Amino acid sequence: MKKELKHPKYSLESHEERFGTEEKCRQYIAELRWENGVPTCPHKECRNMYMNYYISSRKVWYCSKCKKQFSITKGTIFESSNLPLTLWFKAIYYFTIHKRGLSSCQLSRNLGTEQRTAWFMLHRLREALNNNDSLNLDGEVEVDETFIAPILGKDVRLQRKKKNHDAEMERIHGLSEYKKRKLRGYPLKTNRQKGVTKEVIEQRKIEQALLGERKNFEQPIVVFGMLQRNGKIHLEVLGKGDGEARKENVFPIIQRHVTSKSIIISDQSSIYKTAKKSFKDHQTVNHSKGYVIKGIHINGIENVFKHLKKMIQGTFFHLKLHHFNAYLREHSFRWNVLKKSDREKVDEFLPELLGKRLKYGELISRTFNPLNFAA
Repeated sequence: MKKELKHPKYSLESHEERFGTEEKCRQYIAELRWENGVPTCPHKECRNMYMNYYISSRKVWYCSKCKKQFSITKGTIFESSNLPLTLWFKAIYYFTIHKRGLSSCQLSRNLGTEQRTAWFMLHRLREALNNNDSLNLDGEVEVDETFIAPILGKDVRLQRKKKNHDAEMERIHGLSEYKKRKLRGYPLKTNRQKGVTKEVIEQRKIEQALLGERKNFEQPIVVFGMLQRNGKIHLEVLGKGDGEARKENVFPIIQRHVTSKSIIISDQSSIYKTAKKSFKDHQTVNHSKGYVIKGIHINGIENVFKHLKKMIQGTFFHLKLHHFNAYLREHSFRWNVLKKSDREKVDEFLPELLGKRLKYGELISRTFNPLNFAA
């Protein structure tokens, strides 16, 4: 006797039965964005929903009030896209059902497009999830931060970049202590060398101060996370480098997304020492003694971080700092709908298509802004 599935199977064939033609896709978007499917002019100064004429040859409507034309994709992530809607809805299916993300190379093979086209499509889909500013967490909320460094072994470009960086640092500062130990017989410069006086030592210190400190190749990206138990998660980039994990960066995020009646649960980091003043209670766990002490733990948010790192290591390898928040939004959405069926995941994502648009010029010129999660 076959065991019944917890969720009914939702395959690609089932998905294409719903969105396999342009007409089905357009009809779904019309029902999603317009009440009773009645076309309404999207221009703010008009909003006319009466006497709008459909021009079938161009698949656009003509507004009888403001005399402007508009399409079904106006004001959605599909706006100004030359790709058929059937291809977009197929991409949405792949985007939502993969547990640890989908690379642009894989999506391009699935859809039969170029890699750069698939890359832009995926970023448009991530932009549709850009609504985390309205997220509020309540009850017991676990908070923690993690550090994500690039994996040199899987990225040849990073290996070349590191080689050039190390050569530049050696030119300025000389060999590193690691290379000195590695090269046997290398004459180490010590203060005990013959002829070295206090004046020479002081002069070397002055020269070293002018040159500055030796810089590491790639600083880790610091990610801050919050998990409402039996609820949703919120992830956000603090910056690049160990020094970014500090109270001034963390507390504005907590106060923006967590209600004052909540209980904050964290480790014993000094970042969260004053949390009890702003929230109902603050519980801490001492990780030097154990991961669960008297029922207090932050294993939930650490589990989120574990899957985030597996997604990066297994699918994306190396992410740019200015795009990192977009991938965090994708991971947050996937985690928040983890227990739902594949069809429910798709249905949960589709309403997010409205009111979002990302132009290619905006995407490639994007810079990291730590004060704005949408950046």
